[in-house]
Amino acid sequence: MKALTRREASIFACFTDAVVAPEPVLPAVRETDAVDFFDDWMAHSPRANRLGMRALLYVLELSPWLTGSRARLRQLDSAGRARWVRAIEHARRPQLKLVFKLVKGAAQLSYWGDDGLMLAVGYDAEANARRGRELRAREGRP
Repeated sequence: MKALTRREASIFACFTDAVVAPEPVLPAVRETDAVDFFDDWMAHSPRANRLGMRALLYVLELSPWLTGSRARLRQLDSAGRARWVRAIEHARRPQLKLVFKLVKGAAQLSYWGDDGLMLAVGYDAEANARRGRELRAREGRP
């Protein structure tokens, strides 16, 4: 880890599994480079951004307590995490919804940016770029 502690990486992975990749047909976060990408992104972020994101991760780790659960996020099973996601989405706490939304964006970017995952779901960026180059060449465009 470059910027994240093991605990922060674990919180991020748990959150990403619960929010971005909850379907069993999608690879689990541990099968992608999502945590490594997020860690690298954090390492290259300004110090204030790193501190803020760390704080948001810990808020999410403890947030099940605010939605009626008696466990931290990483202690919940998959059904408990699904209930937690629904509770956050319907919460009357706009601050908690904002925290959720901010980290969800980083989690989506980290998860869906994995080349292996994109290939697994049928998206090949290299093949698309190659087709684009071939089309431009056929049409005589630079």
